Amino acid sequence: MQNSKPFMVFIGHGTREELRALPHAGPPWGGEIGPWRRRALDDGAGERLVQDHPEGYSANPELAEAVNTAIILGKPLLLTGRPGTGKSQLADRVAWEFNLSPVLRFEAQSMSEAQDLFYRYDLVAQLGAVEMLKAGAAVQNLKQGGTADLRPELPDTNPRRFITFGPLGEAILRASPRGNENLLDVAVPAQVSSAQPQPQPQPRPSVVLIDEIDKASRDFPNDLLNGIERLEFRIRELQDHTIVAPDDPGFRPIVIITSNSERDLPDAFLRRCIYYHIKDPDKDVLRKILLARVFPLNSGGPPAVERGQVYEDLLDFFVEYRDHHGEQMHYRSGTSELIDWARALKRDTELQPEGTLADNRRPLQRTLGSVAKHREDRKLLDDALANWGAAS
Repeated sequence: MQNSKPFMVFIGHGTREELRALPHAGPPWGGEIGPWRRRALDDGAGERLVQDHPEGYSANPELAEAVNTAIILGKPLLLTGRPGTGKSQLADRVAWEFNLSPVLRFEAQSMSEAQDLFYRYDLVAQLGAVEMLKAGAAVQNLKQGGTADLRPELPDTNPRRFITFGPLGEAILRASPRGNENLLDVAVPAQVSSAQPQPQPQPRPSVVLIDEIDKASRDFPNDLLNGIERLEFRIRELQDHTIVAPDDPGFRPIVIITSNSERDLPDAFLRRCIYYHIKDPDKDVLRKILLARVFPLNSGGPPAVERGQVYEDLLDFFVEYRDHHGEQMHYRSGTSELIDWARALKRDTELQPEGTLADNRRPLQRTLGSVAKHREDRKLLDDALANWGAAS
């Protein structure tokens, strides 16, 4: 019987060094830290943050508690909130903090089917391979006195060759590798790329992100119910071979689902999820986000946002307009747009960091497209900036 592993505890903020100092630090399943594709840059002076790296993400205590509740109960975490509030980025933070492989992502679309989350089977390619096999056999029958060197190379028609695993299917395979080694080779080819003998694969959890589920068809959430709840699926083309995630919660996939609340989700689906709504961050939180995302650790001295008055004014303006005039906009800009705006300003050679918004009129106008996504929105923001500058 497989030994139960301790629960992973999600903190949601802090650097790698800070997390290592906590009692729960380190992968609870043992082993070294796995590769992270967006690893922080190393310039010889230690690990530094890079833009968009999950180390710069900060979850509030309530959101961290929601993640831990989902892990304990083995249920998906359903996140709602306006675009740009960091719903999808949370998945990266969870995977990074737990030293897991990069997030397995599924972007829901209008034509998405629940089956795509588990696996797809290329029947057309298989039929083509079978026809090539028949043609090759016919050539052999026509040859008289041919040698082995003249025999045509026949295609491999093993059904495994025509399977492409979806994010949730791959996550279940990684959690239950024993007895599924051949299928794991299909899902994660890199594990068998070396000519050296490969060690026995060990169970490992994964983070699965199902992004913008409300964009999928109305049947999509209901079709997911059984697969999400039991975390198992059956491959019909392999004689109904069934793959089931282990009961041990330490290895079960961590599933995060996001929704922009464009339409209501079925009650039966909601009952199987842990729910959390991410609100628009206040000014203090936005300042911390800008520090981490726009001004990563620099060479000594205070962060740039604390030295430049223009960024503090930009925060004041953005929060004021978002909270009091956001409903007037065709597209209500969120945190991600503010980050883009600050990044664009930071690279503008005419920017005066110590100046006010009025002093930086031209750079602000040049970069206004970062937050204004509609012609009328641009006029509203442009007028508001002019008035703000005059008032200050």
